[in-house]
Parts: sequence; structure tokens; C-alpha cells
Amino acid sequence: MNIQRLVVGACVALGFTALSALPIVNGAEQEQVVIEDLTVPQLRAEIDKIQTEFYRVFNTLNENDEFDVVCQKFTPTGSNIPQIGCEPNFLSKRRGANANDYRLGTDELINNDGLVKELQPEFEQLTAIMNEISSKNQYFQELGEILKMLRGRLNELNQ
Repeated sequence: MNIQRLVVGACVALGFTALSALPIVNGAEQEQVVIEDLTVPQLRAEIDKIQTEFYRVFNTLNENDEFDVVCQKFTPTGSNIPQIGCEPNFLSKRRGANANDYRLGTDELINNDGLVKELQPEFEQLTAIMNEISSKNQYFQELGEILKMLRGRLNELNQ
């Protein structure tokens, strides 16, 4: 299961608006980007930029560091193509603790699906925190909407 999709999909339950007319503002350049005109590589680059800003804003506004979301590059087993994976600190810590316990012979190694299931209450809290921040911070809400639209367009092009 893709943790990044789980977190963003569960936390950014915001409505779609028209894809073709959405401007994306990029820093000081104030450049407007029409999502429909982007190629797949350009969409991925925009998703990376918006996702980085989305989690930066969330981590700044979130008071509990356990719920901060960290994104890292990784290369999946059997692939040479690096990807970016994002996950909350509580998941990273639990995975590390499980790996240590496994090495010591005191626990079985739990896969991602098992960890997500075990940490379901924390993911529900994370969703509630993101929804609360989204309701109070328009910039964070707009980043979430843009991210959702970019991912939707990428899915359309990949079908």
C-alpha cells in the first residue's frame, strides 16, 4: 500500500473544481500553469513542488511532531527508478522499533499493510489534524486542492 497516497488521499478529502482553469503560483515568479497543458513529467515536477510545500506548511502549523510528515527519496526493490515517499513520524518510528525488535528476536517483522492497520487510530488523528488545519488555513487548503487536481490529471494521463 502506498503510504503517501493513503495519507494524502485520506487527509485531503476536498472537492474537485475545473482542472483547466486552475492557476498554480510558483514562488516569486507568479507563473500561471494550466494543468491540462502539462506533460506527464511536468505534472510530476509540479506535484513534487506542491507536495513539498503542502507538507512544509502542515509541519509548521501542526503542534505535535509525531504527526509531522517527512518525504524522502527511495528506490523500490527491483527498480532503478527513484520515487518520493512521504510518511508521518509515528509510522517511521514504529517501523524502526519493529525492525529493531525483529533483529533482537522479540517480534515478527510487520509489513506496511500491517503497520498501517496497527496505526489506524493515529492515521485517523492525522486526518483530523489535517482537516482542522485545512478549515483554518486557506493557503493549506488551496495547496491540498491543487495537489489533488494535479494527481487526478496525472491519473487521467496514465490510464
